[in-house]
Amino acid sequence: MTLLNRLFDVYIDLNIILALTATLWLTARFLMARSGKKPAFSVQLGLLNGLFTLVLLSPIVVVLFLDLQAADVVPRGYSVNLADYAVSRYLRGGIAIPAEDFQSLLGLRGRFTETVLTLSSPAGVAIASLLLVGSAFFTLRLCAGFVRLARMLSACHHWRRSGNVSLLLSDTALVPFSAQGLIRYYVVIPSDLLARPEDLKLVLKHEFQHLRQGDVAWEIGLEMLRPLFFWNPFYYLWKGEVERLRELACDQKVTEGGKVDLKAYCLCLVRAAQSGFRKRTELRSPAQRPADAASVALLDLRERFWRRSPSRKLHRRIEALVDDRPQHSHRGLVCLAVLPLAGVVLLTAMSLQKPADWSQDRLMLSAIVNLERLETINTLGQRPLR
Repeated sequence: MTLLNRLFDVYIDLNIILALTATLWLTARFLMARSGKKPAFSVQLGLLNGLFTLVLLSPIVVVLFLDLQAADVVPRGYSVNLADYAVSRYLRGGIAIPAEDFQSLLGLRGRFTETVLTLSSPAGVAIASLLLVGSAFFTLRLCAGFVRLARMLSACHHWRRSGNVSLLLSDTALVPFSAQGLIRYYVVIPSDLLARPEDLKLVLKHEFQHLRQGDVAWEIGLEMLRPLFFWNPFYYLWKGEVERLRELACDQKVTEGGKVDLKAYCLCLVRAAQSGFRKRTELRSPAQRPADAASVALLDLRERFWRRSPSRKLHRRIEALVDDRPQHSHRGLVCLAVLPLAGVVLLTAMSLQKPADWSQDRLMLSAIVNLERLETINTLGQRPLR
C-alpha cells in the first residue's frame, strides 16, 4: 500500500501543479498582451511546451532533490514544505482557528488518499470508481481513435514520398491533416484539392511546417495523457492553448517574410473550411467519420461546447494573419518569464511533499491539541454552578 499511496500522491501533485501552471500561463499571457511586447506565436508555443514538460518532470526533480538532501549534498535548511510553513504561521498567531481544526485541515489530504485507496466509505468508492471508469473509457477511446486513424491511412491512395514523409490522397478526409506512425510521417490531402494547385501548394507548406515544429508528436503525447487528466479542466484549457498557438505559429511561419501571398493563404483557409463543412454534412456514417486521434488538421471542424466554434477559430486565425503589428522573438523577455515560472513550478512541487518527520513545530501543535482536548474534558467534568 505504501507504493500505491506514493503513486497516488504523485498523481494528485501533478494535477495541482498543472492547475497552478495553467493559471500562471494565462496571467503571463495577459501581462504580455497588456505590455504590447507580445512574443511570436512560435516562441509562445515553445514556452508552453517547455512548461508542460517541466510539470511532467517535476516529480523526478523532487525525488532527486530529496536524495541530495538525504546524502547531505543539499543542506536540509533549503527544504520547502507548505504544511510546515502553515504550522509555523499558526504557532506565530498568523492563523486564528482552533488547534484541533487546524490539525484536521493538515490531515485532510492524507485522509482523502486513505479513503480512496482503501474504499473505506461510499465517497471513496465513488471517487475510485470515477477515476477507474473514466481512465478506462478514455483509454479505449484513444485506442479506437488510433485504430480508426490506421484504417483511414490504409484506405488512402499513395501519392508521393519525400524522405520519411508519405503524401496520401483521401476521398473521405474533411480537411488536410498530418499524422505520425512508428517510423514515418503522413500528410493526408483530400482528393478534390488536386483541382486547386495553388491551394495544394499552400496546404503542403502548412503541413510540412507542422512536422518541422513537432506538432504531431506533441498532439500524440497530450492525447495519451487524457486518460490520466480527463477530469481536470485545466488539462483541457492547456490543450486548447497548445492547439491555438500551434495553428497560429504555423500560419505565422508559413507567411512570414512574404514567402506566400497573405490574401491567397487566407482564401485558401476559407475554401478549405467550406469544403470541410460540405463534406461533413455528406459523410454522416460513423464508419466514414474522420480520425481525430494523434493527427494535426489544417482546420478543426469539430464543435465542442467548451471550446470556440470552428468558424470562430478560423476568424481568429485570419485576424492574427492580417494583424500588421510586428511580432518579434523577444527572447530576452521570454527568458525573464521562463525563470520565474519554472521556479514557481518546482517550488510548488517540493512544497506539496509530505514532511519527512515530526518537526519541533508539529510536536508543539500536537501538544496544543492535547491541551485543548484535556481542557474540554475537564470543563465537561466540572459540576455546574448553582
